[in-house]
Amino acid sequence: MYLVVSKWECLAGHEAEFRRNAVVMRNLLKKQPEVKLLESIATDGGGSVVVMGYRDEASYKSLIEDPKGVFAKALAEHKLEDHGRWLWSERGEAQRD
Repeated sequence: MYLVVSKWECLAGHEAEFRRNAVVMRNLLKKQPEVKLLESIATDGGGSVVVMGYRDEASYKSLIEDPKGVFAKALAEHKLEDHGRWLWSERGEAQRD
Protein backbone atom coordinates (compact mmCIF):
# COMPACT_ATOMS: atom_id res chain seq x y z
CA MET A 1 0.00 0.00 0.00
CA TYR A 2 1.21 3.51 -0.83
CA LEU A 3 0.77 5.83 2.17
CA VAL A 4 0.50 9.61 2.22
CA VAL A 5 0.41 11.69 5.40
CA SER A 6 -0.58 15.32 4.81
CA LYS A 7 -0.86 18.36 7.04
CA TRP A 8 -3.53 20.97 6.33
CA GLU A 9 -3.80 24.34 8.07
CA CYS A 10 -7.14 26.07 8.58
CA LEU A 11 -7.23 29.74 7.65
CA ALA A 12 -8.16 31.99 10.57
CA GLY A 13 -11.89 32.59 10.75
CA HIS A 14 -12.67 29.73 8.34
CA GLU A 15 -12.89 26.86 10.82
CA ALA A 16 -16.52 25.86 10.15
CA GLU A 17 -16.15 26.04 6.37
CA PHE A 18 -12.87 24.14 6.41
CA ARG A 19 -14.35 21.33 8.55
CA ARG A 20 -17.51 21.09 6.44
CA ASN A 21 -15.61 20.98 3.15
CA ALA A 22 -12.98 18.60 4.51
CA VAL A 23 -15.73 16.12 5.44
CA VAL A 24 -17.17 16.37 1.92
CA MET A 25 -13.72 15.77 0.41
CA ARG A 26 -12.98 12.79 2.67
CA ASN A 27 -16.34 11.18 1.88
CA LEU A 28 -15.74 11.61 -1.85
CA LEU A 29 -12.22 10.17 -1.66
CA LYS A 30 -13.32 7.20 0.46
CA LYS A 31 -15.57 6.14 -2.43
CA GLN A 32 -12.67 5.92 -4.89
CA PRO A 33 -11.51 2.33 -5.55
CA GLU A 34 -7.85 3.41 -5.38
CA VAL A 35 -8.26 4.54 -1.75
CA LYS A 36 -7.75 1.75 0.78
CA LEU A 37 -7.44 3.87 3.94
CA LEU A 38 -8.44 7.40 4.91
CA GLU A 39 -8.24 8.77 8.45
CA SER A 40 -8.03 12.34 9.71
CA ILE A 41 -6.91 13.89 12.98
CA ALA A 42 -8.10 17.38 13.95
CA THR A 43 -5.22 19.59 15.10
CA ASP A 44 -5.05 22.71 17.25
CA GLY A 45 -6.17 25.74 15.27
CA GLY A 46 -8.74 23.81 13.25
CA GLY A 47 -6.35 22.13 10.81
CA SER A 48 -5.90 18.43 10.24
CA VAL A 49 -3.44 15.65 9.56
CA VAL A 50 -4.73 13.17 6.98
CA VAL A 51 -3.45 9.62 6.51
CA MET A 52 -4.38 8.01 3.21
CA GLY A 53 -3.52 4.62 1.82
CA TYR A 54 -3.72 3.92 -1.91
CA ARG A 55 -3.48 0.65 -3.79
CA ASP A 56 -0.08 1.76 -5.15
CA GLU A 57 1.85 4.86 -6.19
CA ALA A 58 0.33 4.88 -9.67
CA SER A 59 -3.16 4.95 -8.11
CA TYR A 60 -2.14 7.90 -5.93
CA LYS A 61 -0.75 9.82 -8.89
CA SER A 62 -3.79 9.19 -11.09
CA LEU A 63 -6.22 10.26 -8.36
CA ILE A 64 -4.38 13.14 -6.69
CA GLU A 65 -1.79 14.55 -9.11
CA ASP A 66 -3.93 14.61 -12.25
CA PRO A 67 -4.98 18.28 -12.75
CA LYS A 68 -8.19 17.03 -14.40
CA GLY A 69 -8.76 14.22 -11.91
CA VAL A 70 -11.26 13.62 -9.13
CA PHE A 71 -9.23 15.37 -6.43
CA ALA A 72 -8.52 18.53 -8.46
CA LYS A 73 -12.16 18.82 -9.51
CA ALA A 74 -13.37 18.35 -5.93
CA LEU A 75 -10.89 20.94 -4.58
CA ALA A 76 -12.23 23.47 -7.07
CA GLU A 77 -15.89 22.57 -6.55
CA HIS A 78 -15.80 22.54 -2.75
CA LYS A 79 -13.27 25.39 -2.44
CA LEU A 80 -11.28 23.69 0.32
CA GLU A 81 -8.29 25.91 -0.49
CA ASP A 82 -10.41 29.01 0.18
CA HIS A 83 -10.59 27.88 3.82
CA GLY A 84 -7.39 25.93 4.37
CA ARG A 85 -3.88 25.49 3.08
CA TRP A 86 -1.93 22.31 2.38
CA LEU A 87 1.40 22.52 4.24
CA TRP A 88 3.26 19.26 3.52
CA SER A 89 3.01 15.58 2.73
CA GLU A 90 5.20 12.54 3.32
CA ARG A 91 4.72 9.67 0.86
CA GLY A 92 5.98 6.15 0.39
CA GLU A 93 5.30 2.44 0.26
CA ALA A 94 4.16 0.92 3.55
CA GLN A 95 6.92 -1.11 5.12
CA ARG A 96 6.17 -4.78 5.59
CA ASP A 97 8.89 -5.78 8.05
